[in-house]
Parts: sequence; structure tokens; C-alpha cells
Amino acid sequence: MKKFFKYILVSLLPAYLITSLILYSSTHDEQRCIRMEIALLDSTNTHFTSAQEIRKQILNESIDPTGKPLGSINTEKMEKILKKNQLIARAECYKSPSGIIRIDIEQRVPIMRIISGFESYYIDENGDIMPTTSSFTAYLPLATGYITHSYAKSQLYPMAVYLKNNPFWDAQIEQIYVTENNEIELIPRIGDNLILLGKIDNFEQKLENLQCLYEQALSKVGWNKYDTINLKYNNQVICSKRDK
Repeated sequence: MKKFFKYILVSLLPAYLITSLILYSSTHDEQRCIRMEIALLDSTNTHFTSAQEIRKQILNESIDPTGKPLGSINTEKMEKILKKNQLIARAECYKSPSGIIRIDIEQRVPIMRIISGFESYYIDENGDIMPTTSSFTAYLPLATGYITHSYAKSQLYPMAVYLKNNPFWDAQIEQIYVTENNEIELIPRIGDNLILLGKIDNFEQKLENLQCLYEQALSKVGWNKYDTINLKYNNQVICSKRDK
């Protein structure tokens, strides 16, 4: 007899669980959203947008979930709309059992500032164009001159990544100027001289040669002894002395 009741219980358990889940889901779907919680996960280092700006975007796009049944709120649609914001890298929206819509935001990370003609923008860590904003300015290597979007993404982006990952050059290079014939001139933070890099091809080797010059020569004779340092030619560093 005990085995019989045990068999009955085991047989009914899946049906009970399914029914419970259906009832819970129905109750949960009918529950209304009591509020949004917006979190900028990287707000310590980056301040291109704010929770207030995200909330404003949600209101302007008419996707405010507050007061609506949870079952009627399409969180995937909210994510897609938020990602249209060019300052946002990732948006995740999800529902909590207590009726809160949680929105987690990660901002895009710029690695170089570009000013060319009347345009001013950033290149982000993925090599894409990123707009500037009046609310925050990132202090990064600045590239100016004759720069198209294509040149910025294909040529300057690899250099920006290199500078970011190289503490010495990240601290040393203040400005990058692109001439009309696509040659690179560098303005360092230390030393009153102009560095002629030439074409951007093989810039890593050219900068390694320059670092050797800094460490073996300029540290001894002085940073301002030369007004021009020419790195255009392979495995050569040509220095022009400053006129006295």
C-alpha cells in the first residue's frame, strides 16, 4: 500500500510543479512595474552619460515600463532602443520578482580624440567612430590634420591601441598631426622637438628606435638639444640640432 501511494505521489509531482509554475508566471506577468533602477557599471572611470540621461532617453522613446504589467514589458526591445545611443556599448534590461526593471549600462571607451576640419570625435576601443559630448572630455592622445573617417579607423586606430598598451608612449605622445600626404608628425609632452614619423607603416619599429634614442642619448645630452627627429627611413634616426 505504501508503495502504491508513493507511486501516486511521484506521478502527480510533475503535474503539480507545472501547475505551480503556470500560476506563478501568470501572477508575475500581472504584477506591475513599481520602478526602474538604472546602473552605470563603469561610472567610476567614464562619465559620457548618466542615469538621468538614460532615464530621459527612455521617456523620450516612450518605453517607460513604470506602472505597466511585467508581462507586457519587452526588455529586448528596451535594450535595442538604448543601444541606439552612440555613447552606450552594452545595455541589459531584466525584471525582478519584486516588480523592478533593472537596467545595466556600459559606456563606450574612447582611446583617441580626432579633430579634423570642423569635425571632432573619438575612436573607441573597437575602432569605431564615437561622438564627443559636452558633459565629459576624455584626456587622450589628440590627432589633428587631414584625417578622414576611413584613415582614422584603419590607420590611426592601431596606433591608438599601441599607445594605450604602452605606458611609456601613452605618457609621452601629446599630439599626432597627419599631413596632407598622410605623413605623421608627433609632438611629445617632454622635449621641445618635432618628431617626423613619415608614413604610419611600421610605426612600432620607428617608435622603438626613438625610445632607444631617448634612453641612450637624449637622457645624457638633454631633451632640447635637437629641434627635429626624423624617423622616416628604416632603421635610421636623423636628428637636426637646434639653432643657437
